[in-house]
Amino acid sequence: MNTNEPTNSQSGSRCLRIPLCWALLIAFDVSLMALTYAQEGNTGTADPPVQSVQTEIPGPDDVAADVRRFEAIDVFVDSGNQRLAAWQLEVKSTANDVQIVGIEGGEHPAFAEPPYYDKRAMNNNRVIIAAFSTGDNLPSGRSRVARIHVQVRGSGARTWLSELTTSATTDGSRIPAEISIAKTDR
Repeated sequence: MNTNEPTNSQSGSRCLRIPLCWALLIAFDVSLMALTYAQEGNTGTADPPVQSVQTEIPGPDDVAADVRRFEAIDVFVDSGNQRLAAWQLEVKSTANDVQIVGIEGGEHPAFAEPPYYDKRAMNNNRVIIAAFSTGDNLPSGRSRVARIHVQVRGSGARTWLSELTTSATTDGSRIPAEISIAKTDR
């Protein structure tokens, strides 16, 4: 036996040493993650849920299948007694024979300008629109926030899915609101 070699009680095992700076860094990261997790706990105020609505918009029955017609759909957001400062929603047709061709603003001065939207995405039967206002004159209750112009091929009713993904008041906090759509009465 060679006495100059170090002896190891467990033959074939290696001792793994982590530098002290690495150990401190790992401990710091774990502590930071625990602190972040604890702060993200339930604060007692939950965000309002996303609201989805399915609406059937009637259409004429005496139109040939290859005839194109134009309609306008009004989009309403009801914020109850809270002032509505911002909103985002999605509107889409369940039928493929519908094309969104234009978007107007709402009836209240705060949302009279057309909402923001992706023009390339509007070429289909679906659009996501959003608007915000930093002014003092804001609507509360039910207000028309947009008008969507569509081209429809053929006769009959079309089913629309609308989803209010967010609504907020003047301080930026989310508020519960309801979405509804209806064919424009012109």
